[in-house]
Formats: sequence, structure tokens, C-alpha cells
Amino acid sequence: MQIKLIGIWVVRALLLGAFLALTLYVFDWSLIRRQSATLLARPGWLIWMTAMYISAFALRAWAWRTYLQRRVSFADCMHGLFYSLFLNHILPIKVGDAVRIGYIATRQAITWDEAAHSVVVLRLLDMLVLGAIAATGMLALGLALSTAFFWFFLAASVAGCGAVYMWLRTKPYAFWEKHLRLLQSGLAGSGGILVIGTTFVSWLLEAWVVVGVIRAINLELSFVQGVWANSMTIAGQVFHFTPGGVGTYESVMSFTLAALGIRFQDAYIVALLSHGFKFAFSYVVGAYVLLRVPISFHQICDWIGKKKNRNE
Repeated sequence: MQIKLIGIWVVRALLLGAFLALTLYVFDWSLIRRQSATLLARPGWLIWMTAMYISAFALRAWAWRTYLQRRVSFADCMHGLFYSLFLNHILPIKVGDAVRIGYIATRQAITWDEAAHSVVVLRLLDMLVLGAIAATGMLALGLALSTAFFWFFLAASVAGCGAVYMWLRTKPYAFWEKHLRLLQSGLAGSGGILVIGTTFVSWLLEAWVVVGVIRAINLELSFVQGVWANSMTIAGQVFHFTPGGVGTYESVMSFTLAALGIRFQDAYIVALLSHGFKFAFSYVVGAYVLLRVPISFHQICDWIGKKKNRNE
């Protein structure tokens, strides 16, 4: 586990270093200001990006509610997702999932274990979908993996699977039995198809944030390429260690867009503007849930502590 932690921090340091290097060599304040003004002068694109981003979260809320056998309301699922998004964008550590679990577990029909199980499964499903889109995109777009990147990706995958396997080995049979039963009930039949399908479509819709920025500032990129760029970038957020993944997001997206033929300076600006849009969105929905369904700081700390204790 110590080796895994060191590996994670090495990757984080590399991504942060890449971001600092990009900032040092391609940062142009006058160009950023000009492109930001261009984006703001296109309210049609901003409205479309907002609508698609909200729709993406609506589909994830629908998938979550379906997985939980519709024992919670759609509104509760949306509020839980919005709290998770908001907290992940104001805190340097990812605690959004703990609050998402705690919030939905306060609904009478859902226990903490069921809520935690659903969040973990849907997070894994997100990563599987993003990974599938990223891999398919590399083939469809004719992008070749370098040998070094291939072995790095393979080693990271093996290390991740090994760490999960070692953790699961410590769990008793009752743990396996309970969670396999929950998994079967959540993904069985048409409900499972709906959960997987809506999760997939939600990531297609979120890609419009990136594509919208690119179209608004008069750059060229197809929607399919935008989906691939967004999927690669979000998958890279597993190494998130700053509020909203600042640095990690910009590094991965800049290099991904550069691989698609966009010059680094423009790719960097697209990353900044699309990430800025997501920050603004997270603060707006955060203010909304704090006013609509307020929770206390004590509750948040309690949920974070409860999740940490259960993971140990």
C-alpha cells in the first residue's frame, strides 16, 4: 500500500510539473483575456453548455436512483451529486463522495452501507465507461500509443487492481455475500441496462462543455474528438489533489487536445476556460443546495470521519 501511495504522488507531481511548465511557456494573459471575452460574448453557447452539463448530472442522478431501486427521490440524488461536486471544488481533498453517501443515507429507506455501496459501484462504472471511451477513441481516431505510455498504463492498471484485490482479501465472506447481492439487485434486468446506458450518455453530454468552449472561440474539433478529450481528462482526475483538480485537469486536457492537432497555447486556453466554467457551475449549484437543503459543517465532518473509519 505504501508503494501504491508513492506511485500516486509521483504521478501527481508529474502532472503538476507539466501544468507549471505549460503555464511558464504558453501562458499569454492578453490571449486568455481575449478568448474569455469571446466566450462570454457567445451566450448561446454558454446556455447550451449549461443545459448539457445539468442534463449530464440529471442522468447520473437517474442512474443512481434506479440502482437504489427507486427508494429515494430523484431530487435527493441530484442534491447529493451537487453537494459532492461543490465540495470537491472548494476542498483540496476529495471528500465529495463521503458527503454524497452521508446525504443519501439520511433518507429513511437507505442505510449507510447501501449508500456507500451504490456510490462505489457507480464511481467504478464511471471509470469503466471513461476508460472504454478513451480506448475506443485511440483506435477510432488513429492515435498510436507510445511504448513507454503503454507500459506505464499497464503497470498502473495492474498496481490498481492488485491494491483492490489485497483490500478485498481482508473482507469476510459476509461482506462479499452482501455486496454481491446488492450488485445483482442493482444491475439486474432492464434496470441495469438503464444504469449503464444513462451513465454512458451522461459523459457524452458533459463533453459539450469542452466542445462548446472550442466552438465558441472559433477552433476546430469534432464532437467525437471532444468526447475523447473529455474522457481522458476526467479519467486523469483520479490523481486529483487540489480543489477541483486544478493543474491535473489542465495538464491532461492540454496534452490530449495537442494530440488532436490543436496547438498547445490554444489547448491550454480551452482547458482553463472549460475548467473555469465547471468551477463556476459547481459554486452556483453549491449555493443552491446550501439554501435549498442545508446541511451543517458538523454533519459533513461526521460523514467524512465515518467513511474514513469504515475504510480502515
